[in-house]
Amino acid sequence: YLDELSDAELMALYAEFMAWVSYAKGELVKAEIDEERENNFCRVLESKVLIEQWGAEAKGDRVTIAKARRDIDSRVVAQQEEHRKARAYRKLVESVFDRCERGAQLLSRELTRRVSASPRDRRSDRFAP
Repeated sequence: YLDELSDAELMALYAEFMAWVSYAKGELVKAEIDEERENNFCRVLESKVLIEQWGAEAKGDRVTIAKARRDIDSRVVAQQEEHRKARAYRKLVESVFDRCERGAQLLSRELTRRVSASPRDRRSDRFAP
């Protein structure tokens, strides 16, 4: 398929891929930031709930029981789900970015191959029917 493209078409396709790579990288960075933010919210909420429950009626509770109560608190469970969603989205965007980057690398190699071809070969290709 790449061999059938003219130089101008190949360059246009390469430019388009590079634009998608740039876009996907920006989305990946945003997704990484969102994931980290949700993870931080999760850690803070877990700590707050643990402190709330530690000071509750059973002050003699062991740390393990307090942590177990924290882990099943509906607020903690909901925040952990938000973190899982952010992580899943980041992984999805990362895969899109990787595919765009691989496509751009393939086009770049084809461009390099064409530029490296001897001038005589290039001239005969341009004027071939």
